[in-house]
Amino acid sequence: MEKPNVEILEAVLREGLYWAYLGRPKEVMPFLRGKLKVIANGSFEVVDEVLRELEQFYEEVSRMDRITQKEFRRLRIYRDMLFNALGV
Repeated sequence: MEKPNVEILEAVLREGLYWAYLGRPKEVMPFLRGKLKVIANGSFEVVDEVLRELEQFYEEVSRMDRITQKEFRRLRIYRDMLFNALGV
């Protein structure tokens, strides 16, 4: 199993928040799905569920007027959920 680079994945999640705020909430999702599917090595169901929730979060952000610390905290929760699902 390929080990994810934690810093890169965190950066991609933050970039997703940025794109969502600009009105493109699905911008990083294909990359995340593809990369994490390889890393998950067959146990993709839980990861995919978290990604679906993350995508909904990005959709919510795309309708917001501003991003606050609350959104960054929620993003850290999704990061932790993904890392737990991947066993990182």
